[in-house]
Amino acid sequence: MTPDAPLQEGYDEASIRTLLGGGPSTRVLVIAAHPDDETIGMGGLLKYLANVAFVHITDGAARNMRAARARGFRTREGYADARRSELQKALSRMRAAPIELLDLGTPDLDASYNLVTSSVALAGIMKRLAPAVVFTHPYEGGHPDHDSAAFSTRAALALIESAGMAEPRLMEFTSYHADGEKLAASRFLPGAPEGLGIALTGEEKDFKAEMYACYGTQKGALKHFPIGVERFRPAPVYDFTRPPHPGRLFYQNFDWGLKGAKWCRLAARAMDGLGVLQGNLAGGGLLGRLISVFSR
Repeated sequence: MTPDAPLQEGYDEASIRTLLGGGPSTRVLVIAAHPDDETIGMGGLLKYLANVAFVHITDGAARNMRAARARGFRTREGYADARRSELQKALSRMRAAPIELLDLGTPDLDASYNLVTSSVALAGIMKRLAPAVVFTHPYEGGHPDHDSAAFSTRAALALIESAGMAEPRLMEFTSYHADGEKLAASRFLPGAPEGLGIALTGEEKDFKAEMYACYGTQKGALKHFPIGVERFRPAPVYDFTRPPHPGRLFYQNFDWGLKGAKWCRLAARAMDGLGVLQGNLAGGGLLGRLISVFSR
């Protein structure tokens, strides 16, 4: 895969094998920040997959209740339940039911404060499901929960590798990031390898549109994410103690109480707690026992 690769017309056997390292029955784990992120990033690809588990880092409902109230919900829990129902409806369009559909129960916008627990939980899930390939978000400063999913996925891989377990290949789908003051979607940050790009066929776009339509509470937000293009790449190495790009991060345009520098401090603290910086993650001891608990 080359930087800024031209778009391929639709998915075929070769492109699916490039992404999965095998055919459609390859065991896949999708780790997304919120219900609908999996559809935005790889809805067209999901049309073909038959052995997929999903983990969502958050339940999609923030403690501040702004989005919930704007959509007519009186409680955070009611909004979270609605988002999960929408997710289940969207994934029911797939050719085969998900082998598992999990969420870590973290409120929207809170993933940055739960990096250690999310990382350990994901390591346990990976140990139990043994996926051949994992798909998740890139680290791009679009949303702090997206960046937290990127961090926790990589930390989980470090944990299982240290514990002597087979490490799956790690792929990224596109999310969104800042383009000046605007939102850029369906592509990775400029200067980064674009990987494999797919221009969805009419049939694939119809399938993805049906999934989009299941997310009634997110109708307004989904207008910002074109259906027609999906991009993937092998996950690069990140320095989570530094912002993903110079200048203002996209999520700093919102009053979410979190700046890029603070997120990096939280990541550094989590790496220290997990032992990532020192490279001394232990498969035995407390972390090993926690991984075993989450793998049940």
